Amino acid sequence: MKKKLILAASAVAIVLIALTAYKTKEQQQQEIAQAIAMKLDEYRLMKQEECTERINAEARRRFEEYLASLPPAKPGAKPRAGKVKPKSPTPAVKPLPQPQTPPQDPQKQRGGAVQEGNIEQQKQRGGAVEEGNIEQQKRRGGAVKVEGGNN
Repeated sequence: MKKKLILAASAVAIVLIALTAYKTKEQQQQEIAQAIAMKLDEYRLMKQEECTERINAEARRRFEEYLASLPPAKPGAKPRAGKVKPKSPTPAVKPLPQPQTPPQDPQKQRGGAVQEGNIEQQKQRGGAVEEGNIEQQKRRGGAVKVEGGNN
């Protein structure tokens, strides 16, 4: 009995190994396509770098030819060597004039505005509730009486 069980288990193990060891045709094609795509990307990058190097070398050569074709600015002056210097210095930046008085807040200049620190004037403004008049405070618009909190 034990021999049959061991043989059956080993047969199942061999079948599982055989099935997982070999890949299907679709799996193989996917792996090949991925490998080809990776190689193609590497080749593209390599060719782009080569092309950029050739373009830069040609641009450098043409720039040097252009500099050599320019006539010297002064007789006996040395020919320019690659670096182009600015012809005139940049103008100095002038600072903005400072105002004599500090800027005023436009909100404080509006009509009926109360100046900072003038508490008595704030109490005199329209709609202000007099201190100690709790009934008037309860009657004002939007006042809600809530027990136990500031909601």
